[in-house]
Amino acid sequence: MKVLLVSLHFVEYAIELAKALSTNNTVHLILSKPRVSETVGTDLDRLLEGKVSYTLLSKYSLKNPKILSNLFIIIKKLLKFKPDVIHHQESRDSSNFFVLFFSIFIPTVGTVHDVNFHPGSKVKYYRLIVILKKFIITYLYRKIIVHGNALKNALTESVKRAPEDISVVPHGCLFSFQANALDNAKKIEERYSVLFFGRMLEYKGLQYLIEAEPIISQSIPSFKLIVAGSGEDLTRNKHLMENNPHFEVHDRYIANDEVADFFNRTAVLVLPYIEASQSGIIATAFAFGKPVVTTDVGSLAEVVEDRKTGLLIPPLNTLELANAIIHLLGNEELRAKMGKEALKEAHTTLSWEHIAGLTYIIYQDTINAD
Repeated sequence: MKVLLVSLHFVEYAIELAKALSTNNTVHLILSKPRVSETVGTDLDRLLEGKVSYTLLSKYSLKNPKILSNLFIIIKKLLKFKPDVIHHQESRDSSNFFVLFFSIFIPTVGTVHDVNFHPGSKVKYYRLIVILKKFIITYLYRKIIVHGNALKNALTESVKRAPEDISVVPHGCLFSFQANALDNAKKIEERYSVLFFGRMLEYKGLQYLIEAEPIISQSIPSFKLIVAGSGEDLTRNKHLMENNPHFEVHDRYIANDEVADFFNRTAVLVLPYIEASQSGIIATAFAFGKPVVTTDVGSLAEVVEDRKTGLLIPPLNTLELANAIIHLLGNEELRAKMGKEALKEAHTTLSWEHIAGLTYIIYQDTINAD
């Protein structure tokens, strides 16, 4: 089968999926040139291992006439490659409109990573984007993939699609961050360190970690919370962590070749989200064999098995958050056991071979539906 995989935002995810699909299919990958530059950069060819061909699109607004060059590139690629199916990863890149136009003629599968916008996300032309998103999901995608049953339920409530048109496929583990750090010696794990990582937006729940710190550090004096990433919520709360030895703040975009450094150092990943869909952070944590403390929101509980690969807590609860972190940091044997289970999950249920198999079945159903 010929698969045209289009992902103008999720670069690492698309690379992993494309490679796994290429074992039994011919895959061509369309990526955003600026997103590649700011994520995997010059490592793209090495990560694809020669298994997948690709095209890079520049990013333009719809007002810029240069965007038509992307239309011509897409048309040329479609005529030459002749895909049996298009697999589109949703994003707000304007060039997506050109790809989606051809869904009228070519069976198209869409992966909806976020059913709804997260609290604190600033979306330009919000109402228009919501209307367009519903139109695309309702009329252009023949079949839809989401990363959890909770997300499937939320999607069926918000758009008019039959449940059988929506399939649940887990978010695979992101092993490429390890590949990016092959030349970097593994840092020794810091036993009492906890990592809070990624985009710092309101829904991530940073305030609850800050409130939990005095409780944790009273019980574990060597406790350290590593905050790595950037965003408005960190800017708003950064002053609460200054001059406090229990916080190590890296207020900046974390480049891909630095990610392994942070995950290797840390003992536990923490996600005190107040709302969520699914999480690439959990997928990365499992790839590094790290247990997770996370709130039971969205489809996170469908990935993190309570007391096996991590601890689940209710959202908006500082005390429960503090107690869960204390429990894991204070029990080295349990933490190591959970880490092994997380790594096992990364290589089985959340492996890209397994995900590619599930995705291929959806492609077949999409083509046969015609």
